[in-house]
Amino acid sequence: MSMTALVKDELSRLAVTKPCCRKAEVSTMLRFCGALHIIGGRIVIEAELDTSAVARRLKREIAEVYGYPSEVQVLSAGGCARAAATSCG
Repeated sequence: MSMTALVKDELSRLAVTKPCCRKAEVSTMLRFCGALHIIGGRIVIEAELDTSAVARRLKREIAEVYGYPSEVQVLSAGGCARAAATSCG
């Protein structure tokens, strides 16, 4: 496993308790890994992430901090897709 992957894995396991820091983390992940789509007249936020641990963390934070459910889909490594994605809408 690369050093970058190890660091991302370690960071995904750290507990963040302050609401302002949790919001900043979600904002940062969506800013750098996210995209907006309109599907069926609804706004959908999609984030492509390197690991499923990070995707699960983002899913949990969106639910706990903002109260919106989301789903995680693991995509194949081939093509343009990355390892995991989470979307909510």
